[in-house]
Amino acid sequence: MPRSPAIAVALFAKAPRAGMVKTRLARDLSPQAAAEFHRLSTLATWERLANSPAHQAFLYCDVRWDEFEAVANGGRFRLQRGSDLGQRMRLCLEELLGDGYGKALIVGSDAPTLPSAQLVEASAALDSADVALGPSDDGGFTLIGATCVAAAMFRGVTWSRPDTRRACIAAVQAAGLKAVETRTTGYDVDTVSGLKRLADDVGLPASLESWLLPYREQLS
Repeated sequence: MPRSPAIAVALFAKAPRAGMVKTRLARDLSPQAAAEFHRLSTLATWERLANSPAHQAFLYCDVRWDEFEAVANGGRFRLQRGSDLGQRMRLCLEELLGDGYGKALIVGSDAPTLPSAQLVEASAALDSADVALGPSDDGGFTLIGATCVAAAMFRGVTWSRPDTRRACIAAVQAAGLKAVETRTTGYDVDTVSGLKRLADDVGLPASLESWLLPYREQLS
C-alpha cells in the first residue's frame, strides 16, 4: 500500500516556567529571562512552522499551557507522553504516523533559526530511509524524522552530550532501521555562546531581536 505523501512536523516544547527550562542559559541570565527566551523561541518557531504549506504542524508540550494551546488551535496542541526524551519522541512519531501521515518530523524549540534546508533535506531523505536527523554542531540534532519507528530506536542514548547524535544513530541502526543525516547543520541555543551566535543570525525572529536588546552589550 503506497505511503501517504502528507508530512507532519511536531514542535517539541516545555511550558516556559522559570527554573524549569533553559537551565544552562539561566546561570548567566536569570531563570525568568531564560524562561522568556524559551517562550519567545517556541512562539517564533511555531509561527514559522504553522505558516508553511509543506506540512501540517503540531505543538507538543510537556504540560497544558494556555498560551501554547491558544496559538496551536484547531486540535494541533498535543501533550508529550513518556518518561524520558527518547520515549516521548518515539511516541510522538508513532502517534503522527498512526494518524496517517507518511512522514513525521520533530523539531526542537531551542533552534529558532533552524535552516529551512534541514526540513527539506530530511523530508527528501525519508523517501528512502526510515529515520533522518538534522545535525546540530554540538553533537546533537535539531530535528529528527521517521517513516516508521521501533521500540528500541533510542535505547541506551544519553541526551545532551557531544556524542548524542552518534549514539542515536547507532541505536536506530541496532533497532533495524536505516538512518541518515542531512548535509545542513543547525545549532541550538542553550548557552550564552549560542545566544551570541543567535544575535548575529540573519534569520533572527523580530520578537527575539527585541528581547535581545538589553543583552546586546553583555553579549558583545
